[in-house]
Amino acid sequence: MDSPSINGVKKLDENYIYGRWGAYQVFQSAIAFYNILPTGFQLLIGVFIGYRPNYQCSSSSTYENQTYSSNNSYFVTYYKCHIKVFYNDTTRDAPQLVKDDLCTEGYQYSLDKYSTFVTEMDLVCDQAYLGELVQTLVMAGQLVGAAFASSLSDKWGRKTVHLTSHLLTLAFGIGVAFSPNYITLAILKFIIGVLQQGMVMSDAVLTLELFPEKTRFYAEAIGLFCWTTSLVMMAPIGYLMRDYSWRYLQIVLTGFSLFSLIQYWVQDESLRWLVANGKKEAADKVIHKVARWNKINYDDLKIIVDKRMASTEQNTQKADKNGTTTENTPQEKLAVEKYSIVTILKHRRILITSLIMWFTWVTNTVTYFGLTLTSTSLAGDRFFNFFLSAIVEYIAVMFEYPMLYCLGRRTITIVFHAVCGISLASATLLNHFSGTDSSAKMASIITTFAGKSAITGSFSTLFLYTPELYPTNLRNAGIGFSSAFSRLGAIISPFAGTLAEEIPWAPGTIFSAMCLTVTLIILYVPETRGVELPQTLVEVKVWYTEKSGLRQQQKVESTKL
Repeated sequence: MDSPSINGVKKLDENYIYGRWGAYQVFQSAIAFYNILPTGFQLLIGVFIGYRPNYQCSSSSTYENQTYSSNNSYFVTYYKCHIKVFYNDTTRDAPQLVKDDLCTEGYQYSLDKYSTFVTEMDLVCDQAYLGELVQTLVMAGQLVGAAFASSLSDKWGRKTVHLTSHLLTLAFGIGVAFSPNYITLAILKFIIGVLQQGMVMSDAVLTLELFPEKTRFYAEAIGLFCWTTSLVMMAPIGYLMRDYSWRYLQIVLTGFSLFSLIQYWVQDESLRWLVANGKKEAADKVIHKVARWNKINYDDLKIIVDKRMASTEQNTQKADKNGTTTENTPQEKLAVEKYSIVTILKHRRILITSLIMWFTWVTNTVTYFGLTLTSTSLAGDRFFNFFLSAIVEYIAVMFEYPMLYCLGRRTITIVFHAVCGISLASATLLNHFSGTDSSAKMASIITTFAGKSAITGSFSTLFLYTPELYPTNLRNAGIGFSSAFSRLGAIISPFAGTLAEEIPWAPGTIFSAMCLTVTLIILYVPETRGVELPQTLVEVKVWYTEKSGLRQQQKVESTKL
């Protein structure tokens, strides 16, 4: 990240608004990376505080009276959601069911009554869906937050949106711990989902704008590392607090947001945003701070920033001027035409590619969050299982970046989905036919974690692959709608656990089938490695026609013949 030097003095990079990398950016980026931790905690804390342990109907005084207890011919059996009375008729081969009733006096859990909000509020049996609905509301809140956070961040500033979201996350996070009933809990979790996206989107942009262009991919790598670290940390914290009420765990993990109370004084607004929005006075304060921390000349850095600000003003004036003349000049209007979802729907080949990518994004979210949220239901200790489920994401980070240098984006996507699909199919079969075989159950857990690692690598690759498939003026819309569709997978993912309780093999089979389907349909999407990013729709159409998936493969084979 160092700039070239002349006579031992480092020269400032005129294309980098901060001049050169230094202590200032290290400190500011460290703050941004730390702020990733609370977002992971608030999104997935439900794995622990919403955990549903083994349970059955509590003993009922109605069925423990003298009529049944004194008569050895009758016996009472307590099931998860029913109390059944049987009559042991010696003239028949099997006991006769004489009464079937619901749990009249509550439930008995394998954990303390107040260990999770599921056990405290008895969200089981016909109320079981309410437990998963809490996590679904968090995901739905993300959808709402994603729809507004980026525009608010552009309008009001990255720091303003992030700090506001962070402070409110602290307040509402503690509020969750004091929820007196289910309705309050559900509303607060939805709000936290909205705020979580406010933090995520503003923090991601703020971080990227700190880094110079050539090393910007470091921000993604370190960010993914910090996200994984937040999940890894949750397991030991949850384990240490397993004997306390879920409300205390909520307070402890929300406590990581206490940093928001001093964030205003230690974190600065993005200098790029200040320049782009003509905030000269605020920008000058940041310039002084950067010059002091990085030990560079203030005037030299001021020249770079002033040039960038002047260029921004010229572009704005030019855009305004063009905007007044486009009514009478169709060619100029075409040059600045803005694309939207309608553009995707109007062009068949782009629509087909988009549909494939949307399905791929949904597959990744439903699989990733489905595996993460159900990791505690695997055989073995739930805290250790979640820890392993999180730590395997480090493996994905280690494999992804070397692969990006050697293989194309489409190839990597196919490999990761194939590994995930085969792993989950194997895990499902092993778990279904394992019986009491502990080694088979362990093999099932290992293959499940292999699938989790693969889908993590695929998820990260999609953030690079998707925007490369669209022309310049459609690129943000392309990845934006893909991300929006992915939330559909996130919203339904919490119900994977409920489905597993009824049909144990169903979630793994569905995830596996979806991943293997992606490995086939993604062949119709063109490879983007080594291809200059398309600028116009015309370029995209020609590129799709010549380089699209199977058609290109058939062309190569015919050439060889």
